[in-house]
Amino acid sequence: MKYRLGRIDHGFVPRKLTVSYVAVCAGEVDIAGLRTAFGLLCDKYPMLRGTIEITGEQCWLHIPDDGSSAAATEIVQGAISDWLERGLTVLDPARGLAKLTIVAEGEQTAVALQVSHAINDAPLGLALLEHFWHTVAALAEGAAFPDPAPVHPRSLEHAYRARSMTLPDLAVAAAGPVHSTPTADIGSGAVFAPEPAQRITLSQGDTAALLAHARASGTTLHALLAAAIIRAERATLTESAGAAAELSMIMFHLVDLRPHLRPVARPDEVTNALGFAPTVTACGPTSDLDVLAKEAKAQIVAGIEGGSALAVMRAAASAAAQGSARTGVGNFITNWGPVPELAVPTGMEIVDFRGFATSEAVTWVGYFVSTFSGRCSIELASCPRHHRPAQVAHLRELIVAGLAELTHPAPHLPVPTTEVPSNVALLDKAGPST
Repeated sequence: MKYRLGRIDHGFVPRKLTVSYVAVCAGEVDIAGLRTAFGLLCDKYPMLRGTIEITGEQCWLHIPDDGSSAAATEIVQGAISDWLERGLTVLDPARGLAKLTIVAEGEQTAVALQVSHAINDAPLGLALLEHFWHTVAALAEGAAFPDPAPVHPRSLEHAYRARSMTLPDLAVAAAGPVHSTPTADIGSGAVFAPEPAQRITLSQGDTAALLAHARASGTTLHALLAAAIIRAERATLTESAGAAAELSMIMFHLVDLRPHLRPVARPDEVTNALGFAPTVTACGPTSDLDVLAKEAKAQIVAGIEGGSALAVMRAAASAAAQGSARTGVGNFITNWGPVPELAVPTGMEIVDFRGFATSEAVTWVGYFVSTFSGRCSIELASCPRHHRPAQVAHLRELIVAGLAELTHPAPHLPVPTTEVPSNVALLDKAGPST
């Protein structure tokens, strides 16, 4: 079988962008059962068995008709932390689109489902993850699985056409003079990946406090996180020699457009239903985070409702697919929201979850947000070729300080009590940001 990929899907191919869903497990792990479940997942979603070919400006997904598969399984012995730091792979879409990696470290095992971003985004990926673990648990109970009815998600453009909806133009207005985290190319070929030591994980209490703060102030969890991140980036910029403090900060927010299709699309109906909502905010190192959050939320909502979020994403994907140099500046935040409750066999427990993306070298910093077991985490991803580890560590310190302001406000600065419902549809769907 052969499917033509959409513009957004195609845009993820050149950089070999790979999304990883890593469940850290305690207890007895049946590796054979995990392998079988992965095979059944690939049967359910045949795209996982395929490869991608680029011919000119066309991008094609090839799924073998004979039941063969390019999806791979790898067993790694050693420390999970070492694998996260040095052992992560970037999937080459020309060779394979999915991989199951099992990292065994004594009493803990990391089970990583890795899928090419060209056929997958966060909501779809979490649906794949949920189906995978449901299968693992069912196999452990001796359940018999009939031949699954295969599911073939299509492009966002296909979903728009099927609904007779109009895609926004590719033209995107320039943001004007803005600033983002400074970069310095040192010439090495390091990949874009998370730095495990720079992960930020809030306690359940602080996560609940942040959600309560968002509800009380009429914003969202995502907007508050964005405010803390944007202000942290501004502080690092202000510390740089020659920085123009009067320039605004820019940030891009990946938003899920499935809820905005009419009718609403299921997670497994569309491969990459992503928009790229830009926010440009006037900000100083001491700006009020609540004010910044409200401004960010308003711009995200306007970007979704006005179509600019999709227009920016399509334009960026088109430039990437054509190999054009990146002309814009700005980093991105993607909020996956709450990780669904994952079924596991008796005697096994998932004690942690890490979600992020890797790719070949790029110049931006990415912030991957997810909430597992009531604890919000931010994975900071970057490329040492462009951002020194010390620079990312400093960013982390400033973000943590900002989050502390929001979760433990000073007594003389009470949190506002007016509650305003949110209508922002970020990648967390109906999760903490809403």
